[in-house]
Amino acid sequence: MVKKIFFSIIAIVLLSFAMHKYYVSITEAAYNSTNQTFELSIKFIGHDLEKAMLEAGIPELNLGTEKENIEADQYILKYIHKKLHVVVNEKSLDFKFVGKEIKNDDFIYCYIESDKIKKPKSITIKNNLLTEVFSGQKNAVYLTINDNKHTFNFDKDKVIETHQIQ
Repeated sequence: MVKKIFFSIIAIVLLSFAMHKYYVSITEAAYNSTNQTFELSIKFIGHDLEKAMLEAGIPELNLGTEKENIEADQYILKYIHKKLHVVVNEKSLDFKFVGKEIKNDDFIYCYIESDKIKKPKSITIKNNLLTEVFSGQKNAVYLTINDNKHTFNFDKDKVIETHQIQ
């Protein structure tokens, strides 16, 4: 009986961490005019990112643990490349992985940087991060170019938006 109660409590605790009401990613993007690159920070809920990657056929990454897959950064970048596309001045940007931070509160911050692009005049963002796994997924993008700030909101039904830069 004690074992049964113990395992029930463990199951409840584990489920409380795995299930939540809101599914969101937040991308902060800024154009660095000195380097002529876009610098992006993408904030994920860790277990949501790992679930999406598992469903995409990527091996378990065990992010932030001693068992972290040695190719985790490459797998994360590959996933981001499939799900986040940025086109500036009709040129699709390629990104390199700069690094990641894994916080104790189950947030993962991924840092990526684009190849060089001169004077952005138009930008199209396609963001369907995690929407293949979570139907209620929301993806916010906060973009800063020079002193101009733009906000984009994406979900399963709205995955692309274009904006002209002043």
